[in-house]
Amino acid sequence: MKKNYMKIVLDLSMAITFVLLMNPRVFNGLPFHEMAGLAIAAAILIHIGLNYRWVINTTKKIFALELPRKTRFSFLLNILLLISMTTVIVSGILISRVVFPNLSIEGNHFVRGIHDLSANMTLALVGLHIGVHWQWIISTCKKAFKSKKGKWRKGVIASAALSLAVLAGGMYWISLNMKPSERDFKPKFTEQNTLSFDEKTAGTMPTPPDGEIRDGKLRKERGSNNPLLALLTYFSIWAVIIIPTYYLEKRMLKNKRAKGASV
Repeated sequence: MKKNYMKIVLDLSMAITFVLLMNPRVFNGLPFHEMAGLAIAAAILIHIGLNYRWVINTTKKIFALELPRKTRFSFLLNILLLISMTTVIVSGILISRVVFPNLSIEGNHFVRGIHDLSANMTLALVGLHIGVHWQWIISTCKKAFKSKKGKWRKGVIASAALSLAVLAGGMYWISLNMKPSERDFKPKFTEQNTLSFDEKTAGTMPTPPDGEIRDGKLRKERGSNNPLLALLTYFSIWAVIIIPTYYLEKRMLKNKRAKGASV
C-alpha cells in the first residue's frame, strides 16, 4: 500500500509539474521551465523504478498469446510515452539558455519545433495513459485514503497534502531565486544582437529570432502567466481525453464479459 501511495503522490506531482511546463510563461519564465523540466526527468526515472517489475514481466511476455490486450496496449503506450518524453527532455537541453547555456544550438528553430511538437504529443499520450488506468487510480486512491471501515485516513491525507505543499513551495522558491543573469545568454544571444557598422549607420536594430529570450524570459509573452489558469486549461484538455477513454474501455470490458457469459 505504501508503494501505491508513493506512486499516486509522485504521479500527481508529475502531472501538475508537466501541466505548468506546457506554459513557459508561468512563475518567472525560463528558469522555472528548465529546472522543472529536469525535475520531471528525475521523476520519470523514479516512476520507472517503482514499476520495474511490471516492465520486466510484461517485456518477457509481450509476444505471448495469453497476455491481455489491455496490458499489451498499455506497454505500447508506455513505450511511446518514454520516447516522446525523452525527445522533450533532450530537445529542451539542446535549446537551454539557463541550465545548459553552453549546449544551446545556434539557429535552433528546428529543435524548438521538435520540442513543442513532442510536448504536445506527450500531453495527449499522458491523457490517454491516465484514461486507460483511471479505474486503477480510483481504486488505489480509495484504498490509500480510506480504511476498510470506510473512514478517511487523516494521516495519509495530511501527508499527501504536505507533499503537494512542499512541491508548491519548491516551485515558488525557484520562481523567486532562479533569476537568469545577463551572462547566461551572453555567449550566443548577445553575439546575435551585435550591431554591425552598416546597421549602426542605418539606425536599425536586429530583432531576436522568434522564440528567443528577452530579459530572461521567452520573447513570446502573449497570454496569461497565471499558474492556476494553466492548470485549469490543460487539466481540461486531459479531461476531454480521459473521460471518453475510460468509458470506451468500460464498454469494451462489458461487451467482453457479455460474450463470455453467452458462450
